[in-house]
Amino acid sequence: MKKCIIFILKIPFLLIKYILCFIKWILKMLFGWIFGWIPDFDERMSGEEFEEYVKEILKRNGFKSLELTKRSGDYGVDILGKYQGESYAIQCKKYAKPVGVAAVQQAYSGCQYYECDCAVVVTNHRFTAQAIALAHTNQVELWDGQYLNSLKHKANTRSFFHKNHEKMKEHPYQHIIDLLLDEGYASTSLLVDHFHYSQEKAFYILEDLQFHDLVSSEDHLGMRDLYFLSQEEAMNILKNR
Repeated sequence: MKKCIIFILKIPFLLIKYILCFIKWILKMLFGWIFGWIPDFDERMSGEEFEEYVKEILKRNGFKSLELTKRSGDYGVDILGKYQGESYAIQCKKYAKPVGVAAVQQAYSGCQYYECDCAVVVTNHRFTAQAIALAHTNQVELWDGQYLNSLKHKANTRSFFHKNHEKMKEHPYQHIIDLLLDEGYASTSLLVDHFHYSQEKAFYILEDLQFHDLVSSEDHLGMRDLYFLSQEEAMNILKNR
């Protein structure tokens, strides 16, 4: 009896907890769509929400003419779209286990029905060995959860917030690059005199820049040539390696 009373008393707190979690998730999704940031996949998504999620990722990655098929009688296809001149028939599978051959068969037949160029099965999980083999035979593309996440990340790099965040972030070598461009050469003594670095730190920085092919090795006078012509060129090399 005592345990029953305790459980009943806990119910309101549990309800509040789950309601707050749900509100947090809704706000995260809402602000993500509004401001161009696609949130991470959430296991609590319904199948329909997962389709919308995939559609948004595709849209941000350059797919055009995207449309969701009707919920019933979709002939094994959830999303239709075009990318770089080819038409796509996409089957979405939100699963808690690996996706099997049935999804591949559905995507293939749906692609034929809608007369598309490419059939795709996309999932938050992974695929069975049988599904992979059948997809290979029938030229059906399989996008697992890892690949979908990479597409989401790629889409987010184009978002407003990401671009502005990248602009605000200053590379730690940026002021050094500016100095080297002004002086037209690089040397340990130059960094020591200008930034009051220790000899060891200045030498390490220039060795790092040499590793990135931005400066030459030291000559007998301790001087190094520059292998870049602008700050933008140097920053692109540093950020992409």
